Amino acid sequence: MNTTVPGTATATGNAQVVRDFYAALNRGDLEAARRTLAPDTVLHVPGRSSNTGDYEGREAVVGFVVGASTVTLGTLTLHLHRVLADDEQAVALATYTATRPGLDVPLENNLAHVMTMRDGLIAESWLHSRDQYEVDAFWGASPVKA
Repeated sequence: MNTTVPGTATATGNAQVVRDFYAALNRGDLEAARRTLAPDTVLHVPGRSSNTGDYEGREAVVGFVVGASTVTLGTLTLHLHRVLADDEQAVALATYTATRPGLDVPLENNLAHVMTMRDGLIAESWLHSRDQYEVDAFWGASPVKA
């Protein structure tokens, strides 16, 4: 849960917001995940597959995750390794795994999730994958956008 008072973001508070975001997603608590996001949040997803692009607003960002979970038949899991933060930026170092029907090899992707924080909320973020070609191949078979 976001315990940072608006306008008083700290490195510790921002790191906790990111931890809360990942914990909420892992629990499937979409409302808690939404509360960590600024209303005008933007998620930038790189690559050349069906789920790439910019997701604007809380619902779109949560919809991106729901879509990915749906396509993978609920096998998408997130493991947060570390959060690095100051009073304006945060970086989550994570690994996600997933399988897809019809694909023989599951995806295990190491990820740097770079975030701009504003008033103790995630305002804008970018996903950076270990192997973008592998990620594109995995997600390329069918649409993920919600």
